[in-house]
Amino acid sequence: MPITREHVFAHWLVRQVHGARLLPSRAPSSDVPATRIARVVAEVCADCNAGWMSSLEVAFGRVVFARERTGLIPAPDRATLSRWFTKTAALLAYANGAVLVDGARRSRLRTGMPDGVQVYLARRRRPPQPLDFALDMSSSPGTDVRAIGVTVLVDDVQARVETEGAASGRGTRLWPLRTHALRWETLPVV
Repeated sequence: MPITREHVFAHWLVRQVHGARLLPSRAPSSDVPATRIARVVAEVCADCNAGWMSSLEVAFGRVVFARERTGLIPAPDRATLSRWFTKTAALLAYANGAVLVDGARRSRLRTGMPDGVQVYLARRRRPPQPLDFALDMSSSPGTDVRAIGVTVLVDDVQARVETEGAASGRGTRLWPLRTHALRWETLPVV
């Protein structure tokens, strides 16, 4: 299966938020100079890149930018947000030499969400920049570097994707889906 280099943040999104020159506000690693957010890449399967990942980008753009962010967030939109933020967080971790969601569970993102992942959603009042990310890493001697959680900011929407049990409580739990109604206006402001 051919492998392609995927921009973690798609060109359409970088253009939408005018983020071509932005650097992560918190460097993923002090050993490596920061790469512009628009240039962070990860290797992915070519079929995935042109298939479900492309469709997910379109769906995410529709949910976040095609209409005003007010009112209820319907379950299909919550699933789209959860999948996009999880895919993006997993690729950011991978691009920085860590694992957030292992390969076997990551493949579940094609059609749904992998087990053992929690997504929290919040709004960010006057963010210093409209596109950003931060990784929380953990490593033990003799093991792979693991990402405990990844925070991704797009415009004023911030999501925290974490492994089960990390429970930062940074936002309203978006995934696993809850039965109560979730509204854009009632998301916590961080």
